Amino acid sequence: MKKYCIIIVYLLFSFEAGFGQKLSFALLTDLHVNPSSASDTALRQMVDEINKAVYDFVIVSGDLTNTGSNAELETVADALSKLNKPYYVIPGNHETNWSESAGLRFNQLFGNDRFSFRKNGFVMIGINTGPFMRMGDGLVKQEDLHWLSRQLEQTKKNKEQVIAFNHYPLNDGLSNWESVTEILKKSNCILSFCGHGHRLALFNFDGIPGIMGRAMMMRDSKLPGYNIVEIRNDSMLVSQKELGKVKDNPQYQLNYLNPKPINSLEVSKKPDFSINNDYPGVKVGFHLEDTASVFTGPCVVDGKTLIYGNSVGIIKAISIESHKLIWQTKVQGPIYSTPVNWKSVVAVGTVDGKIVGMNLRNGKELWKIEAGTPVLGDGIIENGVLYIGGGSSAFYKIDMASGKVIWKFEGITGLIQGQPAVSEDQVVFGAWDRHLYCLDKNTGLLLWKWDNGQQQKLYSPGNIVPAIANGKVFVVAPDRCMTALDLRSGEQIWRNCKYKVRESMGISEDKSHIYVKLMNDSVIAVSTLNNRFKLDWSINAGFGYEHNPCAIVTLHDQIIVGTREGVVISINPVDPKINWKYKAGNSAVNKLFSDGRNMIFVTLSEGKIISLEKK
Repeated sequence: MKKYCIIIVYLLFSFEAGFGQKLSFALLTDLHVNPSSASDTALRQMVDEINKAVYDFVIVSGDLTNTGSNAELETVADALSKLNKPYYVIPGNHETNWSESAGLRFNQLFGNDRFSFRKNGFVMIGINTGPFMRMGDGLVKQEDLHWLSRQLEQTKKNKEQVIAFNHYPLNDGLSNWESVTEILKKSNCILSFCGHGHRLALFNFDGIPGIMGRAMMMRDSKLPGYNIVEIRNDSMLVSQKELGKVKDNPQYQLNYLNPKPINSLEVSKKPDFSINNDYPGVKVGFHLEDTASVFTGPCVVDGKTLIYGNSVGIIKAISIESHKLIWQTKVQGPIYSTPVNWKSVVAVGTVDGKIVGMNLRNGKELWKIEAGTPVLGDGIIENGVLYIGGGSSAFYKIDMASGKVIWKFEGITGLIQGQPAVSEDQVVFGAWDRHLYCLDKNTGLLLWKWDNGQQQKLYSPGNIVPAIANGKVFVVAPDRCMTALDLRSGEQIWRNCKYKVRESMGISEDKSHIYVKLMNDSVIAVSTLNNRFKLDWSINAGFGYEHNPCAIVTLHDQIIVGTREGVVISINPVDPKINWKYKAGNSAVNKLFSDGRNMIFVTLSEGKIISLEKK
């Protein structure tokens, strides 16, 4: 009898060891909450239901909100604070692309935009995948890649198993996905969870099993829901759970120690730089790679000094000839506003709501203006005067030498993210409040404002550079239409929605043409002389699907275009054809700067800064 008891105990122990649950958690993603709405109610009901269940923790993997507003974030934070279990939150593109606070409020509410913790022998790690305050592909910041490597260094030594969380899938929708999977594969990552696609799906992330979670609200389901993940000794089970219903049978059951079932799934192709061999005449001069990401454009002073800001809040001045650091200064938060220079003064906006003037020689602060809201836009200087958007609070005219505010216009209710355009008597700019504004340059008084008829703020001309020519203002916006307005009255002259534009355009040196990058392959030239839309030419530039808002610049007989995949393209506007292409990296080109001669400076979100010229 004793012998049989020992056998039964052994079998029970073996069953528990082979099939016993080691870990379970609830995965919430793509909540898209609006305050006092059905989505708000659904989230609170899900929190109540999760509180009654047995889970080790809760993960929220991005897109908590619709527009990244502070009110939406605070609503989600309040609902999640009612959880009686540990919870960990990372942002999605709806928090990082359109954030009212440029990401600061998210960190204040949730502590950070990344996490790492250990539970039951597993290492859980989550990172922010962007994109950052602009339309574009996802991106893991350079400093986050370094952090990820450091965090996982110990796991290799301890032979721990890693489970990763991102909002974007680790595929070609994330510009540096291969850098992430390279780190994870070295660190024994067995699973990677994501959101963004709003459906439960299985992926192959470069050999790592990937699971995309369902969204809270699904088109094919009347009930809100979430995902349940159960991890056993050698297997993982993923189920959907609709609010108030019994958990579904597992939709995916994987042996994560032997993930062969994913081998038949497609893996994204790694970046291809072979195009650079096709144009051997393109020369790279200046070349710098920051340890952080870069979201500003380059400020080039007298061809000798390069000034830029990075994603950890450091403004740097670099010698173009020697590549040596001349000076650097630290501000709070990432920098999105491109520094501008006039004589001995450099000015830049910061996400903690300041416009700062610094000494060109040593970077020391000369003056400071408290704008109060994140200053993301680029300024423009004319005759020693700076015109710049002060976040969502005001638009400023500032004396560069003294920092004195000559005037400010306060009738704005959304962030100003782009660069203004100036004429003899007017200054024109757009904001994320649906409107394009025209002010009197001398007084700051509103002359007119225009909107495109769309009530959705995400269609606003908020991140554009308007162009002024021949008594007209030209603008493109996320509504995918191009519009010409009368400069004096703001009356619409023409509007064209046939060619799918977005936020990227430029103007010829003689102001006879507007050059516009379309959302698929083409660049077009539109005459500024007519009172109707007149297409003068179109060229297939071969860049594929495109939504990068990088403004087009012109240089003598070249139109220079920057893409979301780090390709810089030169087009001959006289006899429309491709002059050359150069793939500088695999992330979005932030901004192009012409030295007025034959050199183009380029910054990329991955932290690269280079100069290009044709031999």
